[in-house]
Amino acid sequence: MNEDKINKAIEALKTAEKIAKDFYDKPVVVTYSGGKDSDVLLDLAIKSGIDFEVSHSITTVDAPQTNKHINKVFEKLREQGINAYKRLPMYKGEPINMFELIARKGIPPTRRARYCCSTFKENTEKNRVVALGVRALESRNRQGRDIFTTWGAKKSDAKYFDLSHVQEVFKDAKTQDEIWDCTLVTTAKKHKRIIVNPIYEWSDSDVWDYINENNIEYNELYNMGYKRVGCILCPLAKKTEKIRDITTFPRYKELYIKAFDKMLKLRREAGKSDTYGSWTDGEGVFRWWIEDKNIEGQISFEFTNQE
Repeated sequence: MNEDKINKAIEALKTAEKIAKDFYDKPVVVTYSGGKDSDVLLDLAIKSGIDFEVSHSITTVDAPQTNKHINKVFEKLREQGINAYKRLPMYKGEPINMFELIARKGIPPTRRARYCCSTFKENTEKNRVVALGVRALESRNRQGRDIFTTWGAKKSDAKYFDLSHVQEVFKDAKTQDEIWDCTLVTTAKKHKRIIVNPIYEWSDSDVWDYINENNIEYNELYNMGYKRVGCILCPLAKKTEKIRDITTFPRYKELYIKAFDKMLKLRREAGKSDTYGSWTDGEGVFRWWIEDKNIEGQISFEFTNQE
């Protein structure tokens, strides 16, 4: 494993801790999903010696293997005196699960209408310095970013900063406000969320080399052929991956169909159309939903009048 990448990741975490300590007076939040990147991020946080706590956002559609791994890791963290906690998903101030969310939204989650991510993952840790296991090579959408990020009102307002720039502007930011008045410092002063991605530049092989060299226990789904760990039947998954999920976790197919049945019932009660001829029942919606993104209408949803 490249030692320079390891050292840079640890430096990023230490810089994040300085910001969290100087401006937020709270530990860095290390997010944990139960996947390999989270395991590496967590191990780096421990090795860096920073003050941090660990947060897991419950999606309600994680695989049993993932939940088992998370519980095991959190038990060990608590034995070490590290605060590790889980956040329940909330929608309009109330706890919710994926299936009820589908019914209330009135449309299935798709690549373009990924309301599930914003509810279950993206806004769970607010007004903190948050460490994520995001990497550039995971997807095209994650390329062009950097190790530090500030969010605006929208994702399109996000700004990205490299490690050396962040270290420089925060070197004397607390005592010399008139000199360092940039987006990052302004964000910290307002106690808004700042994101650090310590392993942003790592490849898949870097991640696995680090895991193997440090004897890190990982999610057993990887031994079952899974390359990525996430929600069962994630809208971003390929069709082949969705078929595998259906085969491996048939109970979740039943739950999604029931959710789609309830969704159709609520749409009809509200006087809304079924949108497609195949949307006669939950089974029909499900068949439409697991097809690839090129099917007509797959990304044509609008959120007008939706909850």
